[in-house]
Amino acid sequence: MRYLLALPLLLLSYVGVPAAYRTLSTYLFRRGDGFDFTAQFLKNLTGYDGFWPVPVAVLLFAGLWWMTAAWPRIALLPAAPLAFMGVLTGLIDGWQKLVLGVATPAVAWGLAWLAAKIVSRPITRDVRRSAVEVAIGLRGDGRLRVQSRRLLLDKLPPPRHPEAPVGRVAIRFDRISHVEAGTVHTPAQWRFGNTSELTLTPGPVLRVIGGGQEWLLPVDDVETTMRLVVERARARAKADPRPPLENSRWANAKKLWDLQDKQSMQPNQQKVKHGMHHAMLVLSVLTAAMAGYAVFRVFTDSWGFLVGVLFFGGVSYGLARAWASLGATQKLAEENPRPPMADDPDPRRIPVTGWSSQPVVLGQTSDL
Repeated sequence: MRYLLALPLLLLSYVGVPAAYRTLSTYLFRRGDGFDFTAQFLKNLTGYDGFWPVPVAVLLFAGLWWMTAAWPRIALLPAAPLAFMGVLTGLIDGWQKLVLGVATPAVAWGLAWLAAKIVSRPITRDVRRSAVEVAIGLRGDGRLRVQSRRLLLDKLPPPRHPEAPVGRVAIRFDRISHVEAGTVHTPAQWRFGNTSELTLTPGPVLRVIGGGQEWLLPVDDVETTMRLVVERARARAKADPRPPLENSRWANAKKLWDLQDKQSMQPNQQKVKHGMHHAMLVLSVLTAAMAGYAVFRVFTDSWGFLVGVLFFGGVSYGLARAWASLGATQKLAEENPRPPMADDPDPRRIPVTGWSSQPVVLGQTSDL
């Protein structure tokens, strides 16, 4: 039911807003000629005239239907180029196009953001046991993303070491050994496996141990968050064997292991950029579409288009392989900032000064 409510908003964001921009842009160019808004909008809605970001955005959503944090960013794929053209022409041709260019990405992003909120809030039993991503802001910096198979912590301060290859950390549900609600009574610093340090302000804190890591997360609604983590782990935990340590995908993780005992001489101010490799996926989808068009022309025009099939098909395949390889390397580093042979921290230990635990303590997720 939630997706039935969210889907129209997403279609408006990914397809309707670009069509509306092109309709209004055409109107501003041809004012006074008996302009038919409805006919022009329907024409733009059903025909893209080579504007490939719209179908690519729809395909990306189909692949990332559970990752709500990505929905607003996907909306910017078709909206951003239109905004650029609108602002550029608006500076030359009038303020109306400038306003249209600025409003287009804002409206598209807002509709996708609202759709994400509809499917993830309020956090009821069906949400806790589903695959849909739930994003929870922390006090200060940081964001906890309760995903389908893991917990992901992003938007952290820059890693203390500039050589750190990832700015995020993650724990898979099948590796969680301890979840605990507690309180921090005095400010404290907490360091994560990627060397990022988070300031813990006094208040409720969620403690998670697993995969050789220990997290202290300053969340205001700690009871709801703990229940979400536990029930999602119970319903969605699935074992994912690690590759052999000789595998090249461990390269970034091994860099993190070497940094654990090193002290940075100067604090790092540069955040690690994530998601750049997703441009490869977008280009792969685009070249795959070109290869598909070349296949169509082979059967309707000439065998000479077979060259395009082989070229664009090969490029698409290579980009897809590179995207998958880089993504797997990054994911392995996020989930293993400590060596796999490292033991989990002792939950009986007091993690920081001023810590007091609440009586609710949960054990291995396999037993939940």
